[in-house]
Amino acid sequence: MRAEAKPLSALTLSIAVPIALQSLVSFSVNMADTVMLGQLGEVELSASALANQVFFIVSLAVGGIADGANVLLAQAWGKGDRGRMHGILAYMYRVTLLFVLAVTALAFAAPGPVLSVFSRDAEVVEQGAGYLRIVSVSYLFYGFSAATTGALRAVHTVKIAMAGSLLSMGVNVAGNWLLIFGKLGAPRLGIEGAATATLLARICEAALILWFIWKREDRMQIRLRALLRLDRPLARIYFRTSAPVIANEFFWSLGESALAVVLGRMGTQVVAANSICGVMNQLATVLIRGVTAAACVIVGNKIGAGELEALPQLKKYFQRLALGMGAAAGLLIWLTYPLVLRFYQVGSDTLVYARQFTWITAAIQPFQALQITNMMGLLRGGGDVRFAMVNDMVFLWGLTVPLGFICGLWLGLPPAAVFALLRAEKVIKAATSEWRLRKGGWIHETLTG
Repeated sequence: MRAEAKPLSALTLSIAVPIALQSLVSFSVNMADTVMLGQLGEVELSASALANQVFFIVSLAVGGIADGANVLLAQAWGKGDRGRMHGILAYMYRVTLLFVLAVTALAFAAPGPVLSVFSRDAEVVEQGAGYLRIVSVSYLFYGFSAATTGALRAVHTVKIAMAGSLLSMGVNVAGNWLLIFGKLGAPRLGIEGAATATLLARICEAALILWFIWKREDRMQIRLRALLRLDRPLARIYFRTSAPVIANEFFWSLGESALAVVLGRMGTQVVAANSICGVMNQLATVLIRGVTAAACVIVGNKIGAGELEALPQLKKYFQRLALGMGAAAGLLIWLTYPLVLRFYQVGSDTLVYARQFTWITAAIQPFQALQITNMMGLLRGGGDVRFAMVNDMVFLWGLTVPLGFICGLWLGLPPAAVFALLRAEKVIKAATSEWRLRKGGWIHETLTG
């Protein structure tokens, strides 16, 4: 049976706030890592930032797998069809397992060659390789946790994700303190200590979520025979909807990593500055991403329940919310960046670049918020996954990546100018996604096959 109806604002907050808090905790862990490793120096900070480009790909790809399933699960939950839900979950777990196994094997076996793609600095690659070999094992546990908590959003169960992230944060920060700096008799492992702490944190998080599914959440429990059973009609429905979302997230993450290659080859100081700015951007936009997730779920639930007349009002509500929060996020970044920069023990060039990158990031926040809400919330929730994928790929791979290599590595423009060009696509995608929503044709019943 579906959950009882709530007022729109209350329903949005009940989904968005726990997701935002989960993201805030996760990003606080990232900030703790960068601040603690920043105490060791720019090489260690840059090495971990480049190694985490691999995790960036993993996190977005697994998020895409979960989001693709979530589009279907939200509509199935709106219909009250538990049988379909369990079949969708089975396919989600299979795809997740295959992907994280492949990436873990590659990163564990050849961390040096992987990181050499991102940087020519031999010392950075050497430091990052030790970090990546250890942290790559954590991708297996992260894959289970992220896919499961992503799928739980469809049934409005979001607090367990926050609890898992809080546990992960506690273990990670304590582990960093003990193992990076060798406190309380623990070995002083430096950057490899940070990787070990991350691995332990993700194991603990996965264990908590597994316990929750096993003991508390019967809607998401699936038996082994369901994981092994092949349902061809459902497989066609699953991959028709999920494949564009998975491809979207995977190739978007590759594109962003290609942009990291551009910045990485412009110097260690540029990499460190981008890492600092990235953490501030993530912390300022956590509520926007929570609202986007809520929009996707609520729109999908309404379509599944056949309440299409509610969608125009939902569109207006979420877009106004996004623009307001985007403006607030930009202001927050602008006001707090001087304080944030004081935490980093980095050189003067790095601080100059970080300051310039932060100004640009603050200015684009309203456009970024609208683009994310339109594409990942409304269009995805409406089942218009192909347009969302094409819109992302055309401007990222057809415009931004080539422009980055030309301007950053060939023409040698200043880092701030290159950074601004790399972020301009968010303004364009905000406009094109709005055009699609106004034109119509974005509402699809995804469970018919």
